[in-house]
Amino acid sequence: MNMRGTAWKLIRNNWEIYLFILPTVLLVSIFQYYPAASGIFHSFFRWNGADISEPVGFGNYIDLVKNSAFWNSFRVAFIIGIWNVVKMIPALAVAVAIHRCRSPRMRFFYRIMFVIPMVIPYLVIVLIWRSFFFEATSGYLNLFLKSSGLIHVLDYLGRHVLGLGDLFSPDRSPAWLGHPKLILTACIIWGFPWVGSFAVLTHLAKLQAIPKDIYEAAEIDGVNWWTKFTRVELPLITGSIYINLVFTIIGTIKDAGTVLALAGFEGGPGGVVTVPALFMLRKAFMDQRMGYACAVGIVLTMVVMLLQKLSNVGLQWNSLTLRTKRNVRIVLLTLAGLLTLAERLTFVAAALFIVGLPYRYLFRRLALRDWLTRLPLLALGALWAGGKIDLEMLAQGHGVVAALFTVAMRMEGFLQLLLIFFGVPWQLLTAPVATLYLTFQERRYRRFTQTLAERSRRVLERESSAAYRLARTLGQLLLRFSKHAFIWAVLAFAFLPLYLMVIVSLKSNPQFYEAPALLTHPVHWENWKVAWDLVTPTVANSIFISTSSTVLTLLFALGGAYFFARVRMPLSGFLWNAILVLMMMPAIANLVPLFRLLRDMNLLNTLTALILVGASGGQIFAIFVLRNFVADIPRDLYEAAEIDGANHFQQLRNVVLPLSGPILGTVGVMHFIGQWNDFVLPLIVMRDHARLPVMVQLLRMAGEYIKFWGPLMAGYAIASVPIIILFIFSMKLFVQGMTEGAVKG
Repeated sequence: MNMRGTAWKLIRNNWEIYLFILPTVLLVSIFQYYPAASGIFHSFFRWNGADISEPVGFGNYIDLVKNSAFWNSFRVAFIIGIWNVVKMIPALAVAVAIHRCRSPRMRFFYRIMFVIPMVIPYLVIVLIWRSFFFEATSGYLNLFLKSSGLIHVLDYLGRHVLGLGDLFSPDRSPAWLGHPKLILTACIIWGFPWVGSFAVLTHLAKLQAIPKDIYEAAEIDGVNWWTKFTRVELPLITGSIYINLVFTIIGTIKDAGTVLALAGFEGGPGGVVTVPALFMLRKAFMDQRMGYACAVGIVLTMVVMLLQKLSNVGLQWNSLTLRTKRNVRIVLLTLAGLLTLAERLTFVAAALFIVGLPYRYLFRRLALRDWLTRLPLLALGALWAGGKIDLEMLAQGHGVVAALFTVAMRMEGFLQLLLIFFGVPWQLLTAPVATLYLTFQERRYRRFTQTLAERSRRVLERESSAAYRLARTLGQLLLRFSKHAFIWAVLAFAFLPLYLMVIVSLKSNPQFYEAPALLTHPVHWENWKVAWDLVTPTVANSIFISTSSTVLTLLFALGGAYFFARVRMPLSGFLWNAILVLMMMPAIANLVPLFRLLRDMNLLNTLTALILVGASGGQIFAIFVLRNFVADIPRDLYEAAEIDGANHFQQLRNVVLPLSGPILGTVGVMHFIGQWNDFVLPLIVMRDHARLPVMVQLLRMAGEYIKFWGPLMAGYAIASVPIIILFIFSMKLFVQGMTEGAVKG
């Protein structure tokens, strides 16, 4: 829908539409932008959050640059992020397998089955892995390794390849969360088989949008199951994969919940799995260095925004001008050089260097000016690498030149590699390979055309034989069986935490240690009564918090979306850009000044704080999604309402609201689940046990030294029941919104 603009002098005709965005502006300004501005201000102070506030200029940032623990936190986050990208493969494989099922009923059944694990609270899954799989003495992971014999393979690799010594010796049980060399691996492998329901539904929606004509043309060309994926499906869903990839990396860098649940505030033994957000929380609430923590939050925000900017550039790379591409490459190479100079995150510097190289320049046809440029660079790099050029004497002087030579000495290896790489005439090295490849392709094509008639005759003879038809039928049956077997195997692993949670909730501790995965008698239903007494008050708190926050979010977000989509008012562009900036800003980076703000407003240890903060943050994503939906409503409906004399409030109630059911249901369910699963903010701001949300209560129960497994698992199950009930009644609405509105475009 093309929005009409409104001049300043005509505001009086549509002034009431500003009332739709007013609640959003107030909440976002108070609970999002004010903490961000306060964080920027206090990052230049030595501030403990109370009586000490001493200006230090850029001292906090300089200390951060020198702090190896800070850089190591980013290294850990990038390592986990890279592995999380690898863990995206099972979700894509499952989506393709479901999409290729012939029966629409089976596709619908599988889609629903993969959505069900998503409603189990995220923290519950993490705590089940922490309690059951990573437990050293009777954990399922160690039992599986020993029973399958894989422990011997790991023992050999640990002794001779990985340098871990006898860590995986068969006569001992590896402490996955208690050993510095294993806890990072535990933070990577948890959640197997790593099938996220949102990713599966997103890929399915993209696959279902592929026209059938493309598949029919591919079948006429005789493609097999693998070629169909590589040549048809993968190119058409690359955008969805890329977006999920970017969100995964950025989400990992700004996340602290997973590491906090698995390794605690300390980040495991020796703090080896400390991520930037956890580093910030420790500095603020354990070391009482809140100004320093604000500086960490600002740096984290800048890194996340830079990654998002680079991801947008990557999505639009083919449409960028040559000048823009050159500037982007210069920025990437500059960042690589700075990281190399600081001797930090060398693997990130190498990745930036590889991505930023101008390959088109390096491999284009050589002209005379290229020879005159490259040969001196190659000679300079080779002489420098061979020790014929010594910068030490040049760096002993004073002034700017000496400072530049000092910097060059610190980046010696990087600059040598850069000079050699840009100086090598790569065309001379690749030309023979390219010539051989073209010759091979020409011969292959000639041989193919010469034998095409013969091959066609053989294919017809082979297809007419009964043995070939039987073999093809058996092959198709085997492929269908393998497809369904793969889906059911992944489903079994996805439902394993739910199964264990229910089975163990009916056991006593001796029964759990004797047969941890089997139902044994007697059945201890009293575990549920004990868990009910422990968890029910906090469940009621979470229901109240999540419901209130969801209602406020949907109410204010729908009005905000109408404001941005209906009429282009003065300041609407500015306000929309302010919303987009918040989408790039990690909320956890502002947690320290937000804590101070809530304290000044006397909202600490209140449910109101969680409701207001949740509603302010939830509106950002909700407005972004709802705006596209409202903008796609035909303009004729609005014009008909205006002819009948309807004002903006009546148009919102009579036109927009009745058509927004599926998308409101999707956004509402997603926000409710997100608010229900949140535990980092409540863990910081809540102190009264009677007001704790259920996730914080579960985290405290899991951290007790003496555990009663039955009541603990019953508590996990009770905490999952409200989400499961919500999803049962809203499943149809949610799936409809996911496949039609939420993943549109």
